[in-house]
Amino acid sequence: MITVPVLLASLLHSINMSTAYVALPSIQGNLSATPDQVGWIITAFVVASAVGTVLTGWLSQKIGRRAVFLCSIAGFTVTSLLCASAADLGQLVLYRMLQGLVSAPLLPISQSVMLDTYPREKHGFAMSIWSMGMILGPVVGPTIGAVLTEFYGWRYLFLLNIPMGIIAFLAIFPTMPKTPSRPQPLDWIGVTALIIAVSSFQLMLDRGERQDWFESTEIIVEAFVAALAFYIFIAHCITGKNPYLNLAIFKDRNYAIGCCLIFAFGIAVFSSLFVLPIFLQNIQNYPVISAGWVVSARGVGTMIAMFSGGFLADRFQAKHLILTGLICVGVSNYMMTGWSAEVGLDEIIWVTIFNGFGMGVMWVTLSTVTFSTLAPELRVEGASLFALIRAIGASVGTSLVVMILVRSTQINYSELRDHIHYGNEALQALGSSLPWSLDTAAGIAALAAMVSKQAMMMGFLNDFVFLVAVAVVAAPLVFFLKKPKPLV
Repeated sequence: MITVPVLLASLLHSINMSTAYVALPSIQGNLSATPDQVGWIITAFVVASAVGTVLTGWLSQKIGRRAVFLCSIAGFTVTSLLCASAADLGQLVLYRMLQGLVSAPLLPISQSVMLDTYPREKHGFAMSIWSMGMILGPVVGPTIGAVLTEFYGWRYLFLLNIPMGIIAFLAIFPTMPKTPSRPQPLDWIGVTALIIAVSSFQLMLDRGERQDWFESTEIIVEAFVAALAFYIFIAHCITGKNPYLNLAIFKDRNYAIGCCLIFAFGIAVFSSLFVLPIFLQNIQNYPVISAGWVVSARGVGTMIAMFSGGFLADRFQAKHLILTGLICVGVSNYMMTGWSAEVGLDEIIWVTIFNGFGMGVMWVTLSTVTFSTLAPELRVEGASLFALIRAIGASVGTSLVVMILVRSTQINYSELRDHIHYGNEALQALGSSLPWSLDTAAGIAALAAMVSKQAMMMGFLNDFVFLVAVAVVAAPLVFFLKKPKPLV
């Protein structure tokens, strides 16, 4: 009885994420934002989710897991209404930040509830069911988001969350059991230091390209504050009497390696979700509905991985499945590095399905093996930190792909533009039959548009190379995972 309501809650979160990604180009045009500015809509939500995740464990112990879960659903519903009413980009970013903050407990609490509800021998099954919420979102979310954006406008993406939030609240209220509260003081020094570190680091990444990185005093200050706050956090966790994070949790090898892998997973998943809709709409000139269908293909691949998860888990070790997922992600992104602006739709779809399959295999298996050897009393804290690291990976990855895209586009445009002159024999050989001409204003405008498009295409290719590198760097960590002891 508790499984279905928890599934609804995780579905609520994943649909909101996937619908927002596909609507970014429309939001960018409607609110007159640049590509790096529209990225704040995503990173603000993710960073605020990371901050809210920091407080999830303490709030769950203070007022009870059920109360936190219900308040999170209610807050998510209210902030969705605020996002739909945003008048400009600043308001939308602010409301998305609030939405991320209040909805942060949804995933870690739902995960810990599933782990506590099912016995250890069924944790693989429980994580498969729990992951369905994460899977169905990428399957149906882009299509729903594309249809709403095309026919009604992007604001209806957030209005959609309101009835879904009400249904989830009414389903959780009678089914989720109350848990005893154990009030304990919050480690304000550690929590404050961690929040400052994460926020400063993300602000540095978001603002770095616009401020010319370390040529700017602002970026230097943000980097210094982030490093100092993180040092204070680690030092306090080691020396404090009751620190926010018990670093002994990392003595569990599977958990420590799982956190590293989920960081890479956050980069790979959310960065590609950000890049693909923009590529389809800005380079391929697809309407938003077509882009939504193509992005949904990733969810189809992930669903295939979900349905075959039990079959694969019975025949292969967990670390081999995780490695398989990483290889699929790396190979699919490597294939994307060979794309051009004229790449066919069929190739985009099957490569995207292959990418989604790799993500599905990795996600379900990693969510199980990370907690397979962790003590039960550390699960809530472990699930919160696990979600926090995934959120940080997502925010860092999104900022990095935006930075690579913007910088590569600018550099490549400048280099390509230098070849556009009357002395270029290849250009003159095109003749006057094509729309590109240096003799008319319309011809120059058409040529400038083509150069801009090809420069941006190179930026996307560099993003795909970056995602390949993430998979390659993460792959060796898989071999350090150990097989859980058999149950007696």
